[in-house]
Amino acid sequence: MPTVQIKFPHNAPVPSTLTLVEGNRLRVKIEAVAKTYKLGTRIDAPSILAAQPPVHNARADSWQFDFVAQQPGLTKLSIVAVQGTGLSVMPAAITVQVEKSISLPAESTTEGMLARLFLAENTSPALGGSSWRIEDIRTSMQWMRRVIENRLKSPNPGDFMARGATSEKDIVMANDRGSVQFHGFNLYPTLPSEMAGNLQKYLQNANNGLHPQRKAYLDFVQAAIDIAQAPVPPDPTSTGLFGWKTNEAPQPGPEFREHKTLSGNTFYTHTRLRKKD
Repeated sequence: MPTVQIKFPHNAPVPSTLTLVEGNRLRVKIEAVAKTYKLGTRIDAPSILAAQPPVHNARADSWQFDFVAQQPGLTKLSIVAVQGTGLSVMPAAITVQVEKSISLPAESTTEGMLARLFLAENTSPALGGSSWRIEDIRTSMQWMRRVIENRLKSPNPGDFMARGATSEKDIVMANDRGSVQFHGFNLYPTLPSEMAGNLQKYLQNANNGLHPQRKAYLDFVQAAIDIAQAPVPPDPTSTGLFGWKTNEAPQPGPEFREHKTLSGNTFYTHTRLRKKD
């Protein structure tokens, strides 16, 4: 009895369990099976995973199968010979878990603005390499949230180019004759094309069940959303955090004192200003 393997288009074998996200397309193939066999699919819950009609490539004697994850849930998928006998397909059944997709809060909301800022200002899983840790990223985002709060409550937000600020948005969009406090956010919700592209990529990776770093990107995006929506976290210092800089940014003014560097961002207290808790 001939045995054939279900493979991804890049020839890696398909495992017996898969995780997809609603909207994902799954494409697989089986090679060296003549059209006389006539292969088909069986899906326990077609409302969860929909199958397109299989396509046979006569030149390569291969079959291509396309599936679309339609809604969250659990189902089993099998590829079988509906015509012809003596063919064994491996794996005989594939368990497919379809998860709900994730999205950022609306860009018009404060939470949406903060989530996008946190993602833009922190190191992504791809850039962080083996040293990337979601625990450090979450802490960094919490400290950023605290910086914005301390600036907003300071006696004179004008110290941070935000004279008369009454909201987090005023702090984030602060600028003065071309100088800005947070790169790319002075014209929010319009963002520089590269930054907007990166944010889109983070969401795409978080919503791609087959992406090798999907879990890390899902944690990354979820952390930004959670911290943007949560109450303002405690300040890690006794006097208050009032600034941070990324690796590429210049040093802040002489009134800032370094507190700690975390995941590529250096956070600062202030010699004159104090938090208002």
